[in-house]
Amino acid sequence: MSKIISIENISYKVDNKTILNNINLTVNSEDSFALIGKNGAGKTTLFEIILKDIKPTNGQVSFNNIIGNNFKSTGVVYDHLPLFPLLKVKEIIDYFSSLYGMNTNEIPTQYYEVFGLTSILNSYIKSLSQGERKKVGLFLSIIHNPKLLILDEPFSNIDPTVIDSIWKLLKSNNRTILFTTHNWKEVEDVATKIAFINKGTIVMQPTSVENIMQSLPHSKKIITDYNEIIVENIKEFDFYINENLLHIFVNDKSNIIEIISAYTNNFSFKECDIKDAYLFKIKNDEEYNHTL
Repeated sequence: MSKIISIENISYKVDNKTILNNINLTVNSEDSFALIGKNGAGKTTLFEIILKDIKPTNGQVSFNNIIGNNFKSTGVVYDHLPLFPLLKVKEIIDYFSSLYGMNTNEIPTQYYEVFGLTSILNSYIKSLSQGERKKVGLFLSIIHNPKLLILDEPFSNIDPTVIDSIWKLLKSNNRTILFTTHNWKEVEDVATKIAFINKGTIVMQPTSVENIMQSLPHSKKIITDYNEIIVENIKEFDFYINENLLHIFVNDKSNIIEIISAYTNNFSFKECDIKDAYLFKIKNDEEYNHTL
């Protein structure tokens, strides 16, 4: 597959504070590339650099010849959408269509149906819910059939029941997608490549969901309330602590139940997921009671 975006040695500092530190990533054609990190990890800043909203302190971002500097080849959704509150939905669709040199009748009817816009075309942007505004933004990002989508938290506040159908439309036509999200199931279902970022540094290089899950100590875990005495007695096990809960990786032969049962009967078993992989990866960089 050909390279679509090359991010090389990107660093960004503000008032001597490092926001991004030597980021190197490659997004290839037809990737659904998820950049995962907690709030403040540097995801949005990196997207702003990619989109040339801000300049990096060091490094460069380059696009292939197909994308280049042609804004018609790219669709963008920001976490906080800069929509025009005093326009009606149909007016903002007209406006963006004109920017792309197209007529609104060129937009497939299916798009209106999938995003649920038909009933709100005459509504003012300012009267829409956050979820409706986000759907308008996603709609506008693909009306010109771009080859690349850059999406920052694209589904925040959107009804979960429609997300699958929207993703199917976004991924159609062999589009390349670079996105961020806090929805872990979304990552597992959609992403073909994932990278973890923490405190401005890539801590897990791009790889597949399968490879990330295989990197975990075990596929199952025990969850129990944080207890300093239990922590002292499980140092031989792999674990992390999040939201005052202990997550301990176990296999079927583990004697961990005997250890935990000596102090509490309040524990449960669960299959591990991508969130476990992320939190375990960054556990040495985080305070134990940090909330993702």
